[in-house]
Amino acid sequence: MLTFPRLLRAESLKWRRAPVIRLVVLLPLLFVAFDFLLLERPGLTLHTLSDSLRSTLEAFQGRLVVSVWGGFIHPLVVALVPALLFRPEHRFKTWRHLGAMPAGRRQLFLAKAVSVLGLTAFMLLFLGLLLWVERGLLGTFNPLLALPFHGRRMALILGWLWLGSLPVTVIYVWVSDRISSAAVPIVFGVAGLLLAITLTGQELDRPWRRDLIPWVLPYAAAERVIHGGPAQQEVHAAGRYFQPEADVIRLPSGRKVKVHANIPEDQLFPPPPPTSAWLLGTFSAAAGLLLLALAWLDAGHERG
Repeated sequence: MLTFPRLLRAESLKWRRAPVIRLVVLLPLLFVAFDFLLLERPGLTLHTLSDSLRSTLEAFQGRLVVSVWGGFIHPLVVALVPALLFRPEHRFKTWRHLGAMPAGRRQLFLAKAVSVLGLTAFMLLFLGLLLWVERGLLGTFNPLLALPFHGRRMALILGWLWLGSLPVTVIYVWVSDRISSAAVPIVFGVAGLLLAITLTGQELDRPWRRDLIPWVLPYAAAERVIHGGPAQQEVHAAGRYFQPEADVIRLPSGRKVKVHANIPEDQLFPPPPPTSAWLLGTFSAAAGLLLLALAWLDAGHERG
């Protein structure tokens, strides 16, 4: 009889030469190449480095990972990986054959789900390793850029991205299992990205109502690591241009008027504190396990 470890090994043999493994490896490489060519490479010509610029560069990598990877790439990745893993079974209509095997459909589904979670975790670990190597190479070519790599903070950012993605990842695995079209989870991923862009950065009386939405949760959890200032949450990179300007009001005619106040608005009307990390982590783990249990039960039902 097939055991669960053998099912996992069979899954690894399937995606070893499949598009999903190329996605998992190439996306972190492209992200680090983008970071180096467009953002870090100009620093190689620096001859002096002020204290303010040094502190900015030290915090830059973490903020870049949250705003670009966590804000744009990661929401689409967690939708693409399940769709690509389930694609062979849907494409070649092998569900009846697999259902006749001793392992059972629920064990097959659980092997797929563990593979998805493992691949997304590997992708984040690989990204962190590449960023560490990049920081070391920059310091080699220009000693002024030999800045410390804040490994603990980067590990927290990537760990929160993975943990915060548990509920939405299980949703995508469930959808990919039940629907043969790979376009459906991708559409869900794009819709979730737009939802995160729209909601992040808004000041609410109870910010947990926003942060615990599965599509917003990964960004909200990762942003807590780099959070600073009185705001509840840093605005998503794509939504910053649509935020109201500070100390500016817009008249009905459309004209903007600058308002001068003796007391800053965030001190006069301080926002409620952001959602606690304990609540974000507990909800992510509990909701992910609950959704996985429901999807596992549903996987035993008949399919075409």
